[in-house]
Amino acid sequence: MIRIMIVDDMPIFLEYLRGCIDWNAYGFEICCEAHDGKEALDKIEEFYPDVVLTDITMPYINGLELAERITRNYPDISVILITGNNEFEYARKAVKIGVCDYIVKPFEKEELILSLLKLQDNIEKAVESSLHQNEEHYDELRGLIYAGVSDDDMAGKIEKRIFGEDNSKGYLLALLSFDAKGFPENDTDSRERLMNWENLIARMLEDKLEIDGTFKIFHDFENNIVVLMSFKSEVDIENYKGYEFSDIIQIVKNQLGINSAIALSKASSLSELKKAYEKGLVYIAQKGYGQLYDLRNFDEKIAYSSLDAIIRLNKDLETLQAEDAENVLNSLWDTLHFNDTSDENKISISDMNLLTSAISILMTNIISNGFSIEKIYGEGFSPEKFMSASASSEELKENVILLYKKRIEFEKGKKSSQTHDVASAAKAYIESHFSDSNLSISDISENLCVNQTYLRKMFKSEMDMTLSEYITHYRMQEAKHLLTSTDEILSSIAEKVGYNDVSYFSNVFKKFYGVSPRSMAKE
Repeated sequence: MIRIMIVDDMPIFLEYLRGCIDWNAYGFEICCEAHDGKEALDKIEEFYPDVVLTDITMPYINGLELAERITRNYPDISVILITGNNEFEYARKAVKIGVCDYIVKPFEKEELILSLLKLQDNIEKAVESSLHQNEEHYDELRGLIYAGVSDDDMAGKIEKRIFGEDNSKGYLLALLSFDAKGFPENDTDSRERLMNWENLIARMLEDKLEIDGTFKIFHDFENNIVVLMSFKSEVDIENYKGYEFSDIIQIVKNQLGINSAIALSKASSLSELKKAYEKGLVYIAQKGYGQLYDLRNFDEKIAYSSLDAIIRLNKDLETLQAEDAENVLNSLWDTLHFNDTSDENKISISDMNLLTSAISILMTNIISNGFSIEKIYGEGFSPEKFMSASASSEELKENVILLYKKRIEFEKGKKSSQTHDVASAAKAYIESHFSDSNLSISDISENLCVNQTYLRKMFKSEMDMTLSEYITHYRMQEAKHLLTSTDEILSSIAEKVGYNDVSYFSNVFKKFYGVSPRSMAKE
């Protein structure tokens, strides 16, 4: 868990901060509270939080002075300021002294969550801790948007199974898509981080959505967020404004610098969901990112016939059928290859959209299955650079087929690795390298040839603790052994168990055992 101290001289605001967010759902815990900067400094030694969330205007020691002292004396503790509009300039100056971020009142709780998750490794820690999407009905919901359902009786049974006994008067489908091209650095690691953000933003929508009906949130095969809302009346469907989605677009842009778009389309029954999804998918591809597109009364027909092929491509990846994947991609190409130019070497927009989608599905599959993109395709591989390097349309298609084949061949040549094997290998690596102060989860991930998200999940599932917790746990055990069996000085012991800062080591030790290392030292 990421430990947070909240500091404000107004009890009502402390109460608001305490209750406005389901902290545990995002991997956070409120470890302590303080009513002014002086009390906060006193409590830091006792609780040693990971993040201090503080107001600016307070008695004794204000938020700016508190932030300056923390960044100077506790550089590993992050500080976020909460400020009013009249203090905005102070907050901007505070960033120069090491404050990580600032939030201006009044703020949406999603702004605060994203601001906290941006800090250091918090996005991965949140995924690692306890956050997970409820995957009940996932396969069934995906089947509805890709393959559809034509039988009314079957649609009725599915509706009852997913949404219960209440008879729906219709559905709205919201498709939320993020612009991966605008993501910082745009490397394979950032692609994995983007998937983590998408999962966490889906979690935020669960908290934020309020409708007179029920809803289900899931991801399509490209990890776009799909929200299926079932309403009790047709009037509610028409009157729904989608403000929650508009807010999410703006908050994600402001906090993360990521462009996104939402397409809102209508379906009178489950049998129409495929068309509603199809309409949103193609409309976003055509119009781009940055806003909410309301397609409820949009009647223009959009041709998009590749959705069934997407199911086959995913099945081919899961069952390692390289030949069928090649056939699907060739068939898909023949169906959608509308080149309106006589220059056969020129790559058309429709070609690019099709193959971008195919590559996105492939990258999502690789990351979801725990593999390293760079281990499959080589160091520095970038899907965008790969596509732009193709000299012709035909070469681009052949290269995409090659990417699918390489991914399938990689798994065929790799022995099946169970959760236990991954966790045991990570455990062994930690126990061999715990004394390295620079030991990171990325080091373990690289050594085991699995991506970080998969590694964290497998380790937590097997060991019932996170990787970060186990590293600290093992280091503290070794420190206790050295303290009680040797006469070494504290700074030497701290260094041997991976801590360059003896003061920080002492705080971690006290938090772990409840006593200072000196009181446990061999007499």
